[in-house]
Amino acid sequence: MKYLIGLILLCTLGCQKSKQRAIEPSVVIGKAIEFSGKSKLNENVLKFKFRDYSYKAIPTCEGFQFERQSITSSTRDIVKNGELKRFYQDSVVKLADTTAFSYYKSVNSVHYFTQLPLRLVDDAVRSSYLGEEEINGKAYHKLKVRFTENDGGDDFEDAYMYWFDTSDFSMDFIAYSFLVNGGGLRFRKAINQRTIDGVVFQDYENYNPKETSEELEDLGQLWGSGDLELISKIENENVTLKPSVFNCN
Repeated sequence: MKYLIGLILLCTLGCQKSKQRAIEPSVVIGKAIEFSGKSKLNENVLKFKFRDYSYKAIPTCEGFQFERQSITSSTRDIVKNGELKRFYQDSVVKLADTTAFSYYKSVNSVHYFTQLPLRLVDDAVRSSYLGEEEINGKAYHKLKVRFTENDGGDDFEDAYMYWFDTSDFSMDFIAYSFLVNGGGLRFRKAINQRTIDGVVFQDYENYNPKETSEELEDLGQLWGSGDLELISKIENENVTLKPSVFNCN
């Protein structure tokens, strides 16, 4: 009899695990976008300040135009259709290809994290559901995201992890691996969540693994056990939304 009970328990646990993994990543992402209200970015101009720059994301018929204006100088960077142009006052500054690419990545990265989870529906995204994971006694949907080589840009080999609260689908943690500058891992915890004109924005604590041998998938548990070190904070200030006026007809 005890063997029969054991088999029933194993079957039950296996079925529960199978049921968890049957969730489509698109369902989790869709609910997360709904919670965040980030779809409004498709129709509104977003402005915010991050460190020594003011940023602007402008929706257009061809996608977003991203801008970065230096607070300490008269330089302005504009990213549109995958290219960056730098301006000094009203004049275009000629940049070496490597320099332009570095500026492009910097501008795009700041805007990318600010627009999450909306950017998880980009064509280049390939997401997979890794089941539920508990962090500090709270259950999260755990997703892994990679990018196609054709549409994912030069960082297509980077990988991202996202943890969404199973109750409200808030995006509470992010982790990612990167290959540039020797490579590494980062883990971000959402802080200072606030709603502005119906859109949820949040800042982040930025963590680094204490050991270089750690795996991306384990960072949530490592943070929970205190095995990550805080290296910086990602804080956006003066966040505003203004209706955009553009007609694609």
